[in-house]
Amino acid sequence: MVAAISAIHSYSDPEYQRILQELMRLGISPSGNKNADKTKLEQAKAELIQKIQNKQQEEQKQALQVQPIEAVQDNQSVSRSEMEEQRLGAMNIAELNRLYFGI
Repeated sequence: MVAAISAIHSYSDPEYQRILQELMRLGISPSGNKNADKTKLEQAKAELIQKIQNKQQEEQKQALQVQPIEAVQDNQSVSRSEMEEQRLGAMNIAELNRLYFGI
């Protein structure tokens, strides 16, 4: 790592310094050859882009997966029962308010 940092400061080419810094951020050790390091950086970036795209595609697939009919019906019945419980709770609160405030 120290050698890589000293390599950055030893080159006067700003493009190569940028390449070296980006390689270090990605955890790739530079070779000392600008063309080779530039190729390494491009390959690493392409791999990262591919990984990100694969992850996004996988997330989209998971989001679009169709649930089995039973699962949908179970979810509807759960949400319906939850709504009924909330309604009963609201009715209880309303009744308590009527008693308390004399409405």
